[in-house]
Amino acid sequence: MNIKDKIIEIARRMGIDKIGFTTRERLSDAPPSADLGYILPEARSAVSLMVALKKPPIRAFLAKKDQMAHVEDHKRSYIKLGEAGMAIADMLKKKGFAAVSPIPNIEYRQNEPYMAMVPPISHRYVAVASGIGWLGWSGNLIAPEYGAPVSLTSVITTAALEPDPMVEGDTCRDCRLCAASCPSQFISAKKADQVTLGGRIHVHNKKGSNLRCVVTCGGANGVRRPDSKWSTWSYGVLDLPGPGDEAAFERKVREYAEDPQKRLLRAIVYDLESRSFNTWEAFSRFWEKTVLVTCANCMLICWPHSEDRKENLRLLTHSGRVVRGEDGRPVVYGR
Repeated sequence: MNIKDKIIEIARRMGIDKIGFTTRERLSDAPPSADLGYILPEARSAVSLMVALKKPPIRAFLAKKDQMAHVEDHKRSYIKLGEAGMAIADMLKKKGFAAVSPIPNIEYRQNEPYMAMVPPISHRYVAVASGIGWLGWSGNLIAPEYGAPVSLTSVITTAALEPDPMVEGDTCRDCRLCAASCPSQFISAKKADQVTLGGRIHVHNKKGSNLRCVVTCGGANGVRRPDSKWSTWSYGVLDLPGPGDEAAFERKVREYAEDPQKRLLRAIVYDLESRSFNTWEAFSRFWEKTVLVTCANCMLICWPHSEDRKENLRLLTHSGRVVRGEDGRPVVYGR
C-alpha cells in the first residue's frame, strides 16, 4: 500500500467523509493564507479532510426546534477531524516525512492584525485545490455531494503526494440565500470579489468587516435590526450600522464592548485576540466545553439542491426570535 492509499485508509477508518490531495505548486497563485510553507517550510503536499454535518439537526437548528443536536454534531466533526489529522501526521512521521496537522478553526497568524483573521493555513483553499469542492458565493467551500455544511482540516507534509483533480461547480448561480440568511450583513448580495486557486478564478461575495461575523457567530448579536422578526439562537441585540462604512461599524462595536453589561461582546472583541492553543488537547477541551454555535446560517442553509436551500431559508425566517427568559436561558417566541 503506497502512502496516499494509507492516508485514505486511515481517514476512512476514522470517519472522514471526503479526502483530497494537493501540492504546494498548485497553491502558488493563491493568497498568502494558502502558503504551505508558513506551516512547514519544506512542505511539498497537503491533505484535505472533510466531515459533513448531519442534515436533520441542521433543519431543527434553523427552525429553532433544537439547538443542541446540531451544536454537538458540529463539535463532533472537529474532534473527528483533529484526531484523524493527528493520526495521519503521526503515520507520515513514522515513514520519515515531516508532517503537521494545524488546529482547525479559531487560530490566526500572530504577526497579522487580529481582525484580518489570517489563518495559519486556509483549509478552504486547500480543500478547493484538493478537489473537495469549490468556493461558493458565501466564501464557504461547497462540496458537490454535501453543499456547504461541512467541516475541514488539513495535513501539511514534506511527502510528495499526487494531487487529485480539481472540481468545478456553480450551484450558486443567482441564489444569494446565504446573504439573505446573514443577520450581520457580513455577506454582500451584489458586490463581488475573487481569488485564484490552482490557476482558476473563483468568484465570491465582497465581505464586510470580519467583526460583523465574529460578533454574531460569537453569540453577542442575533438580529439584523432591533425590530427583526427572526434571530439566530442568540438573544443579543446590537443596533449596528448597515454595510458600507466598516470603520464606523467597528467603532460602534467597540463602543458597545465597553459596556460592563456586555461581557460576552467584550470577550469576543478583546479576549479572543490573545487566545492561542499550543496543543490539540487544549483546543479540544475549549471546543467541547466552551463553544456554543448560534449562527453559521450562510453555511447551514446551503445544500446542493435549490429547493432545499429555499426551504432552509423559509425555516429560518419563520423560526421566530430568541429572547432571554427569566432563568437566563433562550426562549423562542413568534414562531
